[in-house]
Amino acid sequence: MKNNRLFKISVAEIVIGVIIELLAFSGIVEDGSVLTGIGSGILAVGVVQLLRVFRMESNPEYKKRMETASKDERYAFISMKAKEAAFGIYLIIAAVLCVAWMLLGYSEQGMLAAMSICILVLLYAVLFRILARKY
Repeated sequence: MKNNRLFKISVAEIVIGVIIELLAFSGIVEDGSVLTGIGSGILAVGVVQLLRVFRMESNPEYKKRMETASKDERYAFISMKAKEAAFGIYLIIAAVLCVAWMLLGYSEQGMLAAMSICILVLLYAVLFRILARKY
């Protein structure tokens, strides 16, 4: 199991989550509430993934089903569509928040939302060009 890539990633997520939690509770950071949320989220993802690894190791039928599902074209298509929808929904939400925050006088938050839109669109354009050449 220690050679399992998912096991190593899960353990790394747990360690990173614990480190972030310790930083949040130690008082090194002025406002640790954001770090607490981030650390808790990463820790939870790592624990859930680790439980999944243990389940796959103890149940060969479940492991085979998960491996088949990860290689299935239908699941790849569904995953691609979900990412596409999430990208579009995020852009709309960020754009609405950007305009609303700017109108309400919260220019810093509005600028942050606008920059996140720009970064996502820029990443999309760059990755599209790279992938178009590759495929």
